[in-house]
Amino acid sequence: GAGGTAVGETECDVLWRAVPSHVYDPGRHGFRVSSVAENVANLRRIVRLIREHVPSASIVFTLSPVPLAATFRGVSCVTANSASK
Repeated sequence: GAGGTAVGETECDVLWRAVPSHVYDPGRHGFRVSSVAENVANLRRIVRLIREHVPSASIVFTLSPVPLAATFRGVSCVTANSASK
């Protein structure tokens, strides 16, 4: 997502946390869970782009230890948090 990407299934928000209610448009904004394959492809693309512009750059991917406090999914935060990691 915009706030970060993990190799597991990850929540993808249009904005950092959520679309503010005063600008939310269901025809434009949505929510979905990205797949492991999508996340791996995205990470590979990020690495390719970095290497293209700064070949010697150090690249570090991390996993956020911060648990989800809320989710847009129809599951508990505990379940969504486990899947997001």
